[in-house]
Amino acid sequence: MVEKKLIALSLICVVLSIGVIEAVMMLNQKETEMQMKTNQISGLENENLTLETQVSTLQANISSLQSETTSLSNEKTALENQVSSLQTEATTLENEKNTLETQVSTLQANISSLQTEVTSLENEVIESFNLGYSEGESEGYQVGYDEGYDQGVEEGPESGWYLRDPTYDEAIAFINSDKTNENEHTQDYVCYDFTADFDSNAFQVGYRCGFVYIEFTDSAHSIACFNTTDRGLIYIEPQNDEIVDIAVGQIYLDEIIVKMGIIW
Repeated sequence: MVEKKLIALSLICVVLSIGVIEAVMMLNQKETEMQMKTNQISGLENENLTLETQVSTLQANISSLQSETTSLSNEKTALENQVSSLQTEATTLENEKNTLETQVSTLQANISSLQTEVTSLENEVIESFNLGYSEGESEGYQVGYDEGYDQGVEEGPESGWYLRDPTYDEAIAFINSDKTNENEHTQDYVCYDFTADFDSNAFQVGYRCGFVYIEFTDSAHSIACFNTTDRGLIYIEPQNDEIVDIAVGQIYLDEIIVKMGIIW
């Protein structure tokens, strides 16, 4: 019985030893696993800290970017306002430019109109002067000629002075010998003076010479004439001694003759 008990106890001790060994082994394994878990947890905690740091950094960057975005947005808004203001100013300036161009165009038209009126008035003044000068010269010459003619009629028979119409050849010879054409045309010595001197020189040699007054549309002129006994009436331009052919409606000196007459 004792031996059986010892054997049983030995078996129990063996079983217990095996159990203890297994328990120790299991405990060691658990400790190893716990250490591994602890290490993993520590690694995860470190990773978590790293991630939290990165997240914090990202949040700071995001906050900075948001601030920059807000600043850029504000700058964009300010620039858009400036652009809008500049566009408004540009539109205003363009309108002012168009208004000024219209005003300049109107002023230029007014200036052109005034220049035309001034030119017209100057032409009227010149026409009036020429016409008045022509009429006054013709009338003065006629009065002087009539008085001289009457005096010549009264005194001619007593003095032996007699005027006659020349022949054509005599008229040409007188024209060639007369020096009136050599006189200089000036502001004070004009066509009427040429004609008056030519007529006076003809009178001095005893020829009857006519004073021909010519009226154009806006000016006047004068030449001389002889009523030759063999070829009839001839007209002479005393400024160049040319025999000319004139009549109302014809062009002379690049102008149309509207009226003409002869003072004998």
